[in-house]
Amino acid sequence: MSAKIVTVFNQKGGAGKTSLAMLLAGTLGLRGKSRVEVIDMDIQGTAVRWASLAPDDAPFPAAVVSLAQMGGRMHREVRNHIDNFDYIIIDCPPNIESPVPSSAMLISVLVLIPTVLAPADLWAVVGAKMLAQTAMDQNETLKLRIVPNMVQRKTSMAQAALAQLALDTAAPLSKSSLALRTIYREAQALGSPVQWMPRSGDATEEIESLATEVLALLK
Repeated sequence: MSAKIVTVFNQKGGAGKTSLAMLLAGTLGLRGKSRVEVIDMDIQGTAVRWASLAPDDAPFPAAVVSLAQMGGRMHREVRNHIDNFDYIIIDCPPNIESPVPSSAMLISVLVLIPTVLAPADLWAVVGAKMLAQTAMDQNETLKLRIVPNMVQRKTSMAQAALAQLALDTAAPLSKSSLALRTIYREAQALGSPVQWMPRSGDATEEIESLATEVLALLK
């Protein structure tokens, strides 16, 4: 069975792409016997570093490799990985001129665009949605979801931004979202999925909800 491939991208930095990719990968890796791989396409290698911080007796529950040097040709190499995993998550670089997202979406089933609910991020996500929709014209099986990230749910700005995003039916919002939580940064510092962190109940609940939604979209 070939891996289902998920691309995570946003051309603007600070949207939480790597956090979303790694939290989702860790969650899928903890479910059943799923074999999960994260492909780190960011030259900074944040996903690789996250996994490298895990202790030897508790490795991160997904393989993490860098193909950043392959740029827009990375989809060729990813095809060599699909028989070895159930799910592959591609973490793209935050660079508006990068060819990586277009390359990744050629071979993906789902693209997730995380966005912070702030004006500059909402302006930037317009271009990301356009790029994804162009990819959907080439890859007719590709699905798209906008994922609200680092959400401060009780603020009027967040509520107004969610209402604005919901108007674009061509780029649907995910039903799940991730709140602004220190525990996600703590998990990164320890090379851990958030489920293994103490007092992670609320964070675990929201990433598990997103993972369930993603699995439904991948079927």
